Amino acid sequence: MSFNFLILLLFLPSASVLGWLLLNRLVARRTSTYILVQLLMLDLLLFFTADGLYSVPGINTRILVYSHLVTVFSAPCVIPLIWLIFDRVRYGNRLGFTHFIWLLIPVSLTLSSISLTDTIGAEQLSPFIANIHANGTEILDNYRRTTFGHYYAWSHTIFRFAVGGELLVAVAYLVGYAIKQDVRFRHLIDHFRKDAPIRVIELQLFILIIPASFVLFKVILSKQYIDTHLWVSVLFAALSSIGVFLFNVSEWFSQRKTITRTQAKHVMMYNYNPDIKGPIIEIMLEELIGESDADILLRLRDKVKDRLDSGEIAPKDMNAVKDLLFNAQGNAWDDSLLTRFRSIMLSEQLFLKPSLSLQDIAERLHTNKTYISKLVNNTYNMGFPEFLNTLRVDYAQQYIRNHPNAKQEEIALASGFLSASSFNNIFRKITGTTPKTWLLTADRR
Repeated sequence: MSFNFLILLLFLPSASVLGWLLLNRLVARRTSTYILVQLLMLDLLLFFTADGLYSVPGINTRILVYSHLVTVFSAPCVIPLIWLIFDRVRYGNRLGFTHFIWLLIPVSLTLSSISLTDTIGAEQLSPFIANIHANGTEILDNYRRTTFGHYYAWSHTIFRFAVGGELLVAVAYLVGYAIKQDVRFRHLIDHFRKDAPIRVIELQLFILIIPASFVLFKVILSKQYIDTHLWVSVLFAALSSIGVFLFNVSEWFSQRKTITRTQAKHVMMYNYNPDIKGPIIEIMLEELIGESDADILLRLRDKVKDRLDSGEIAPKDMNAVKDLLFNAQGNAWDDSLLTRFRSIMLSEQLFLKPSLSLQDIAERLHTNKTYISKLVNNTYNMGFPEFLNTLRVDYAQQYIRNHPNAKQEEIALASGFLSASSFNNIFRKITGTTPKTWLLTADRR
């Protein structure tokens, strides 16, 4: 049972990559590196699946022949695709012919291996591969200058040199980049310990070290060694899955210059729970404002102003509401809750929502309606309905001042009442007079 479980773990990276293919499609398809990342994930899906089959002890050698052909193509493609992603992030380059020169390596290796496999035949190759795995590469002396020897040279020896060469070139490039850009391991430590900002491309370099090291290590190992040390393949599968996860998450931030650990936690904040909508939107707005240039902020200001002005609200219109909210008599039931309650009632003017209820307020403040009711009673010495109507009437008075010719129905709807009749009744109950009479009295003052 435990052995079968270990075999299943060999395909954990394939499942991880398949999941990210679907998730990136839903979440990251508007990012500039989306196509390249998806191509990389498809290539890794081929590689991890073929590698998982290759690592299964006692697997049919004919399956091994075909799975190795897939590996010969997919493994050398990993480094070029990652390089294309970094090139897009750093320079924003479009894909040109020169970007695909590296792909000549896997293509030539694959075509040669396919040609030799077709020439020899999978049935004839199966016992040859089984013999090598059982007795080691010492038996290759018996196959020199034969098609079997050429097959092994292209699909194993030259293949490993090609992958190793790609990794060495990539390492040399990354070391030069790290020195030039002052990439330090201390930055990564501060990022996790102190939530310090780190350059995204620097974070991605650290992330790639683990999977790249294990790809090289795994390619160098022989099948014979893997069969007798299954834990090596399982460890490789686990670390590869972690590397795939970290790489894809970091790619969602690839257009940012720097990122903190707190910001990284908000990668899924667009998929927020309705109960925390308010705080999450505030975080999103703060992040977006920080990333915006002057032109974007000016356009945003105009849009926000239009939305606020749609209710015909000017700052001076809120003076009486501010007095009611911030100069309340009595002891607050909960200072923290009261502050948040005042904030949403003033900033968002929830009292203008005709269907506003205690439950709506409670959900916004992540508490229950009984607590909100007690807060209003203890702070304002009135029940919630009376408090709500008082805010609306106070707002209506300001609206009437600014729109003396407005009809009663218009005033009612603008102030959060469902109808002109209910507005008139509540206005008279609170002020002792009708809206029209109140306006005449106000004009004399």
